[in-house]
Parts: sequence; structure tokens; C-alpha cells
Amino acid sequence: MKPISIVMVVLVLSLCQFQILSQTPQTPSTSGGNDLITKTCSSTPYNDMCKSILLSSPNSNGADLYGLAQIVIQIAAENVSNIYESINQLQNGTSVDSFLDDCLTDCLESYQDAIDQIEDSVTALEFKAYNDVKTWVSAAMSDAATCDMGFKEKPGYQSPIAQMTAVFDQICNIILSMTQLLSEEKIN
Repeated sequence: MKPISIVMVVLVLSLCQFQILSQTPQTPSTSGGNDLITKTCSSTPYNDMCKSILLSSPNSNGADLYGLAQIVIQIAAENVSNIYESINQLQNGTSVDSFLDDCLTDCLESYQDAIDQIEDSVTALEFKAYNDVKTWVSAAMSDAATCDMGFKEKPGYQSPIAQMTAVFDQICNIILSMTQLLSEEKIN
């Protein structure tokens, strides 16, 4: 299977998961939980994705805002690890030209940094260090963007993981919005 084919299969499966989850009727055990999810997600730039993530998690039932943030940050951790594995498969799956190989090597390094930063953000969230969560998540987003930018340095190339990076970026933006809500809650 060609590297692009592998990435497309992973991407389609990831997007199908979000589509299926968004169509699966979910009924949290308390209407308050559903109200909190609706209210929280409406404060994020990706309302539908936020709802899909949270309504698909059994841990969202009865969770407070902090618990909802924990769920989304765990999804980000899983997502970034999956992207790393996809890059690794692309690089090792078939022979690629030297430019593409160099880009994928750089991406592996960038995504390893992103994995570490998301792990640091999980720890920061546990300690309710919301500014640190924002810093680490933003850094992870920057590393993911750096990976995609590397492919643009040579005409005719594009990132084979651009769509996966876009999903990761959206999840991270949801985390940043939720962290901002948590910061404001802490002040009030």
C-alpha cells in the first residue's frame, strides 16, 4: 500500500469515527450534563466536534467542566499519538524520495515534541495550572504546523497528513477554549 493510501485510510477512519459519533444518539444520565456539554461546546470554535467527542464518552455523564476538559485532552493525546504512528508508517512503508523522507523525519521529531507537550498539558490540567495547559497545547499545535510547513518548502509537495493535522488543531482549539472557561471559573 502506498504511503498516501495508508494516510488516507487512517484519515477516513478517523473522520468516520467523528461522523458516526455525531450521529449516534446519546442520552447522558442527567440533563444537566447534556446542558453543560451544550453550553461548553458552544463556547468553542468547533461546537459539533466538541459535542461529538463529549457525547461519545461515557465519562461525560455528570462530569463538570474540569472533567469535560480531561476527556478532550485525552482525545488529543490519542490523536497526536495516532498521527505520529501514521507518519512512521508512511516513512517505513515504502520508498520515498529524499525530500519527502527528510520531511517525514522532521515530522516525527515535531510530533514527538507534540506528544510530550500534550502529556505535559495533561499533568498541568491535573494541577489546575490552566496557563501551563494553554502554553503546552499551543506549543503542540505549533509543532504540528511546523511539520506541515516543511512540505511547502519545495514546489509540488504537500503534507500527506494535512487533514489529520487539521483535526488535531481543532481538538487543541477546543481544549484552549475549555481551559479559558476553567480559568474564568477559577477567578469567579
